Amino acid sequence: MPIPFIIAGVAMAAAGYGAKKGYDAKCDFDDAEYYNRKAKRIYKEAQKNLNTSREQTNLQMETLGGLKVSIYRKSLADFVDIFSKIKNIDFEDNLDLGLSISDEDYKNVLEIKKDVLKITELVGGTTTAVGSGALAGFGAFGGAGMLATASTGTAIGGLSGVAATNATLAWFGGGSLAAGGLGMAGGMAVLGGIVAGPVIAIAGGMMAAKAETAKYEAEANLDKSKAYVEEMETAKVVVEEIDTRVTEFINFLEPLRDEFENYIYELKNIVDNSDDYSDYSKENKKVVMTTVSIATTVKNICDVPIIDEDGKITEKSKSALKTANDFVLKLEEVKNV
Repeated sequence: MPIPFIIAGVAMAAAGYGAKKGYDAKCDFDDAEYYNRKAKRIYKEAQKNLNTSREQTNLQMETLGGLKVSIYRKSLADFVDIFSKIKNIDFEDNLDLGLSISDEDYKNVLEIKKDVLKITELVGGTTTAVGSGALAGFGAFGGAGMLATASTGTAIGGLSGVAATNATLAWFGGGSLAAGGLGMAGGMAVLGGIVAGPVIAIAGGMMAAKAETAKYEAEANLDKSKAYVEEMETAKVVVEEIDTRVTEFINFLEPLRDEFENYIYELKNIVDNSDDYSDYSKENKKVVMTTVSIATTVKNICDVPIIDEDGKITEKSKSALKTANDFVLKLEEVKNV
């Protein structure tokens, strides 16, 4: 009878079909594994690049913060000490220089004195007494109040108030979140709309799932990974812009501080000979007014915030740099008068 042969044929066909499905399943699993590996790889690479930029920017913030502290503790402190000894200053005496000491400038000098005392009290003997978090906060936000909000002693590296709750600064690594806040995930949310930095979810029991389903899930993982990569690349651009602005502040402050030190030295020699402004020569009056102008410019740059509470670069920092650069150009003209 032919029936056994038919049954054998069906069995063979079924075996062939089964083999084909098995092969298809293997291909689907292979594809799923490939997509999952790719998803992990591109995600980790983007995360690594973003973290590299983050760490670099945080270091720059700390460098700027340290520079500001040293300027307050040394340059501005020396200036305040010497300038406070001068008597009978004529605030209307501009000497045809275009640089005059106004009542507002004098108020700024008083503010400088107050901030110098505040920072000196907080920092103590050396800048190294300040924690990296406080330095980064001081670099990013400016203002002596930023350091003043930190507690003294061993906890000075911690921040409170705006700095502590600022998610971006926390994400950069520049402060504790003692007062609460969004933390690392919040910082990512500010920088490019990343709600969190989720690890790509890969099902551990993938082999137990249907092969076709596993492939679709892996493709979905890859799509999610690509979306996260785009967000991290956007965040990286923002981080690099912040780093550029911080670097601009450093590059401006360092040479101006050196110039300031030279004028402070001249001012000291003048005051050592006489503390009465009315007795000064025109050249000596010029040194007084120029030194005050530099002091107020330096303070303004030290105090201006580079990023705001939302982690965005401030327009104020851009305009402050432009004003300060214009001042430096004017200073060169004054030196040649």
